[in-house]
Parts: sequence; structure tokens; C-alpha cells
Amino acid sequence: MKKLILHITPHVSGGLGRVLFTTLKNSLKKKSLFRHEFLIIDRKPLAKESIKKFLKYKKNIHIKKNKTFIKNKIFEADIVQVEFWNHPEIYELLIGFKFPASRLILCCHINGFSRPQLITQNVINFSDIFMCASKVTKDHALFSSGKNIQNSKKFRFIKFPVDLMRFKNLKKKKHSGFNVSYIGTLDYHKLHRDFLKMSNSINIPKVKFLICGSGDDKARIENESKKYFNEKFKFFGFVENIKKILEITDVLGYPLNKKHYGTGEQIILESMYAKIPVVAFSNNPEKVIIQNKKNGLLVKDAKDYINTIERLYANKNEIKKIGSNAHEHILKNFSSSACFNNLEKIYNELLLKKKKLRVFKNLIPINDKNYGSKLFIQSLGDKANEFLKSYKNKGRSINIKANHNIKNAEIELRSINKGSLFQYLYYYPNDPYLNFWAGLISLKDEDVLKEKYKPLPKTTYQCFSRAVKFDKINKEFKYYKKISNI
Repeated sequence: MKKLILHITPHVSGGLGRVLFTTLKNSLKKKSLFRHEFLIIDRKPLAKESIKKFLKYKKNIHIKKNKTFIKNKIFEADIVQVEFWNHPEIYELLIGFKFPASRLILCCHINGFSRPQLITQNVINFSDIFMCASKVTKDHALFSSGKNIQNSKKFRFIKFPVDLMRFKNLKKKKHSGFNVSYIGTLDYHKLHRDFLKMSNSINIPKVKFLICGSGDDKARIENESKKYFNEKFKFFGFVENIKKILEITDVLGYPLNKKHYGTGEQIILESMYAKIPVVAFSNNPEKVIIQNKKNGLLVKDAKDYINTIERLYANKNEIKKIGSNAHEHILKNFSSSACFNNLEKIYNELLLKKKKLRVFKNLIPINDKNYGSKLFIQSLGDKANEFLKSYKNKGRSINIKANHNIKNAEIELRSINKGSLFQYLYYYPNDPYLNFWAGLISLKDEDVLKEKYKPLPKTTYQCFSRAVKFDKINKEFKYYKKISNI
């Protein structure tokens, strides 16, 4: 029987879901040495479109199972692979779950440089192998410093393949005008904040922007597009069969913000295979994927982004040349056979080691009333400064500096998901400090609360009231509750 690789993940949506699905399909081939099963642990409802493609393989998918089932599966598995990024369910698993003896890979789906999507030393320590989907992570201080020899020994880089069969018989179709597509996450903690403004400034006759995807800012982006000539922007929502969009795409415009958490960016690779020039900002993760002016185009700022797409429109030969180079690059470097052979080498390497028990360095009792805030602080590692100071203050005084810094937290910590403060509050709604910090953030802009999911508080006063409710002796909480109701 093939050796079992047990994947543990909160969900199977987006690029992660595509990678895991391709991995599963490959494992069913006779030449594969491994079989793969997936434990999906998110307590939130799963998106129907993300689960739909796995329905054919029900015996390989285990959704929302109890701890006994999870322990038995880990015990059965030859290798456990935790799909890692900053997510409350992942940190609860690492810190609050008692792992049976196992061989453990943490497969990192973030580049790890910016809050809240960080790589921490405790996470690396917990793994046998720390496997990354972007070469850029090798430059992370935890791996690049000469002091971190043990970290470097654990580091492995893996390319995930393009599912070429998904795009079988893809042919460019004639269409009116010039189509610039964006396919991906509609969330400003990843997408460039001026995406619509830049797009609207592109001066091309009959240009259309085909926007596919879902995300926390989808409704906001659609609403903001109405400020411009609305006929330019076409929103398609989540599209499973993306081939029909790629067939009518002239350029993929993929401007991400500088602090985005991404790694392999499957849609860049898929567009390159489809012979579509990709125009992206020159962020570090994109720079290790795209060779500028050879198989794609990297730009330095908004003006350069606009000018580059206008230049492509005026030079169809450049579109053809870059598209052809991109296609050849994918065939050469991202075939399933080459990528999965490398992945299975890593599995075989780990099989030579014995299973072992492991304990996360900073354990948190599950019944701790501050469990969620402690988990959140743990996820930020050595970049949790203002939150850690606020927590350690214990309400003895008004910590003006820490509270000011929390109030002005970056957009990535203010979103709904992706390791944000509000995602942790969603999972731990009775945590006093998470409610308090949410109140501080909303002091700057209370509208940040109005877009959040239930059961999150909807007003600043509610945030501070809940903090007091769950910690009645904290004087700082009481002070902010009082002043927020004036």
C-alpha cells in the first residue's frame, strides 16, 4: 500500500485548493508512491465552490472531525503535512492539540515578511521540515542569518505545478476591444489599493477589465467601480472554469500591494501557460516568478503599470513574444511530473526519520479566558510588540503609546480574514482583549466594524462593553467603555 500523507488545512479554497486538488489527482496515478487524504478543520461553513471539485474523492476528504478522529488519523499517517499560514484554527491545532508521535511538514503558503502573515521561530521549531512555496522566503531573517543553521537545514522550496489538463485545448478567441483581466483575491490586504484608479487611467480604446474572484472587499470594490465609467469593469465573481476567461484575455493585470502575503500565485503561472503577458508590481514574490521583459513585465509604480499596459496594446508583437516565452517557461519548469517528483523526494527523505512527539514551546490552556488574544500574540511572534505590552499592562493604567499604535494598525490587521485581529475575534468572541483591541481600532474609523461578520460587535461601545463583560476588574477596559459612550 502507498504511504499516507495526511494534509491538515482549515479550507480548500483559492490557489491552495487548486494545489491540493492537483496533488490528489497526481497521487492516484500508479507511479505515485504516496496517497493523500485531507482533514479540513475550519469550524466556519465551507464555501460550496471550493468543496465541489473534491466530491468525486469523498473517501480522501474528512470535514470537521472530532479530536479523537484527528488523533487516530495522525497516528495512521506516515507523514502529516499542515498547510500553514496565520489562521486561528492552525494555531489552535499547533498550540492546543496534543499531537501523537508523527513526522511533520509545515507547508508554508505565505512569504512570511509582513504582519499578520508571519513565520515565527516557534513554528519552525515545531516542524521536521519547513516547506515553502516561494523562493523569496529563503531571504527571510529566520533562514538567511548565519545564526539559524538549524532553520536552514529544515528549509525546503517546492514548486507546485500548473494543472495543464485543466487548460487542455485552450484557444484564444476573437473578441471586441482589449481585455485586461484580474483573477484572484478581491481584498485590499492583497490587491493594490489603487487598482480601480490605475485601471480607469489606462487610455486604450474599448478597454474592458474582467474581474474574477471573491474576497472580503468584493462588495466594496464593486461599489467603488461605480465612481468610474462603469462599462469598463465587468465582475464575474468566483469562476471555476477560468479557461473561458483566459481565452478572451489580452493581458493579466495583477497589481498586488507591497505587503501582500502571497507566494506561488497560481494565476500568474496559469496565465503564462495560456500565453498571456502578466503585468505585475516588482514585489519580491513576483520577482522570483517573472523574468522582467522576457516572460512577463514587472513595474515599479502606478504610472509604470498604466504605461506598460498601454504599450502592450500598441505592440501586438510584444504580446505574442512575451506570451510565447511564458508558455515555454511553464512547460519547462512547472510540469506535474517534475514538480511531484521533487515533492516525493522530500517525503522519502522524511520517511527515513522516526516519528516523534512534539510540544509547541508556548502552550496555552484551552480554558484560559484570554486564549484568543494569547493565540493572536503568539501568531505575530516578535512583531506583537504593542499587543503584548497592552496585554501585560493588565489594565493597571492607560497605556497611551500601545493603544495609539493599536488604534492605527495597518490595513492587514483590520480586515476580516487572513490572520487579522478581527478573524481571531470571530473565532474567540468572548476574549476580553480581542474585543478591547477591536474597540481601539474602531476609534479611528467605526465603519471598520460595519462590514464584519456576526457575531462581531458593530459599534465601538459594544467592543468595550464586551471587554468589560468578560473581564470585570480591568480598569482600562472600564475607562474606554465610559468615554466611548459620551
